[in-house]
Formats: sequence, C-alpha cells, structure tokens
Amino acid sequence: MTENYYDGLPPISDFIERYNLKALKSLGQNFILDLNLTDKIAKSVPNIQNSVVVEVGSGPAGLTRALLKNNAKKVIAIELDNRAIGILKELQQTYGDRLEIIESDALLVDFKMLKSKYASDCDFRICANLPYNVSIPLTAKWLFDADIINSMTLMFQLEVGERITAKPKTKDYGRISIVSQITNDVKILFKVPRTCFTPAPKVTSCIVEFRAKPTQPSTELLLKLTEVVKQAFSERRKMVRSTLKPLFASAEEMLKVFSVLGIKETQRAEEISPEMFFELSKKI
Repeated sequence: MTENYYDGLPPISDFIERYNLKALKSLGQNFILDLNLTDKIAKSVPNIQNSVVVEVGSGPAGLTRALLKNNAKKVIAIELDNRAIGILKELQQTYGDRLEIIESDALLVDFKMLKSKYASDCDFRICANLPYNVSIPLTAKWLFDADIINSMTLMFQLEVGERITAKPKTKDYGRISIVSQITNDVKILFKVPRTCFTPAPKVTSCIVEFRAKPTQPSTELLLKLTEVVKQAFSERRKMVRSTLKPLFASAEEMLKVFSVLGIKETQRAEEISPEMFFELSKKI
C-alpha cells in the first residue's frame, strides 16, 4: 500500500482500486484525484467551520475528506453508487458522527428535512463535484430551497456555469440564468482544466458559487417565474408580445402590464432582466 494521506487514510487511488470504483459514464462520473484542487474547492465554501455541508456524488471521497479536513461541522455525503459507500464507511471510522452517509438519489432527498435534522442551529450549504448528467435538474431543485441553503459551491461544465451567470443580451442568457440570479448571487470562482479529472471529460469545467439572497420569493411565485421564463424563451428569437400572449386573458391586458413595467412589446426574452421577469411574474 502507498503512503497514507494527511488523515491517516490511504490515498484516493488506493480506494479506487480496492473498491473497483471505475468511473461510470451512466452515472456521469468524473473523479478528482488532485488533493490541491479538492482542498481549493473546500476552502471556497463560506464559513465552513460553522456549517453542515452536503456533498452529492462523493465517489472516491477526495472532496469529502477535504471538507472534513477544512473543519466542516458535519458533512452529509449523498451517494447513489453502492461501490463508493464502502469508502465512505471507512472514512466514517475516522471521522465518526462528523460524516453522515445517505445512500440515495439526491433528486429524491428532502433537503428541508436534512436542514431541520442536522443544521437547525447553523448554516446549511452544498459543495459538490456534480455528476454532469444531473447537474441542471439538481440545481433547479435546490433553487427552490434557497430559503434554507445558505450557499452552494458546485462543479459544472464551463458552458453550464456561463449560462448560470449570464447577463441579459448575451447568447448564454436564459431560464437557468434568471431563476439562479433571482434567488442567489452567482459567480464563477475558477475554471478547472479537463486534465484534473479521471477520466478526463471533453470540456473545461468550473466552480460556481451561489450565495442565497436574504429575501426569497415564495414557492408559488418562483413556480410562476419558472413558467413565465419557460414561455418567454420557448421561441427565443420571437418578440415577447408573441411568446407571452398565452399567459394573458387578452392582448390588451398583456400590453397594459407591459406598459406598467416598462417592457417594450418588441423586446425579446434575452433583453429582459431577471428582476423585470420577476416583476412580470407578480402581475400575471
């Protein structure tokens, strides 16, 4: 066995070999073996020492260990791949109740329950190297929990990160940009070269930080916003007087609302700011 790491446990490569943890394309897995990178990601989590941090898709647990090393109060590892559960259980022998293991699909996990059970008296955050095939569905789900999730530090393909942080009047601006920016302050922290992963993906990745805004819309209003934005971008090159017409009782009512908000009927969806979409959702 090769030399142990800082926590007295074997290196990540040893765990991968012993548990036959070959990255599966079907699970969207790309593992990070670089300790400097996992440490950099963990250090990016705000106020980590006073936070319960949820990690999704732990894999060989490099990031899990970095979060624990950087003194997260507790790490909740959600992992669907049974091969990785054995690794997490080995870590649990070292870290005790600072590591909670949940073997499940993260899309099915009730995060409000996790907050209530494990983080009722401290910050509740997410930090994850997300499986690329579920990164958007997971993020969209968590945006509806921004009232309980203080921050998210998430790995995405660079093109997805650029869509999340995109500004109006750019090609990347769209539905995920708007809902993300209404609920959170978002920014790309740094890019991650494809060579940092095993196996190496075909594209560059990035770490995106979401910091929840102090005031959050109700679930009902956020659902309405999602509906409005989906309709507005259904035919991206058309004017909003055409795309949004189905949401109003009449064309006259639509133009009246546009006038009150200062929206031009000849504008396209990509020209309207997240805040203006939010105000529009309140009027419909």
